Amino acid sequence: MKVLHVPTPGMSYVGDAGRVVAGYLPPPERLAFYGGLGLAAVIGAIDWPVAAAIGVGAMIARRTGRRAGGLRSRTRRQPGSTTRT
Repeated sequence: MKVLHVPTPGMSYVGDAGRVVAGYLPPPERLAFYGGLGLAAVIGAIDWPVAAAIGVGAMIARRTGRRAGGLRSRTRRQPGSTTRT
């Protein structure tokens, strides 16, 4: 009888997969916020479309605020600096 050998992933593969997934997760404080929204939707405190809208809105606001802050800091002149024309 011929036996088919199927290789199984070792612990190094599992660790690598965990690191990849962790790279896509938000920081713990934001993860708690999103988890709280999910919990509120599950227990019925708010409807799930409202929870999703709040979560997506918070994510968009954070990204937009980060970009706007970067643009402001680049366009702001430092005191005493001169500009070349």
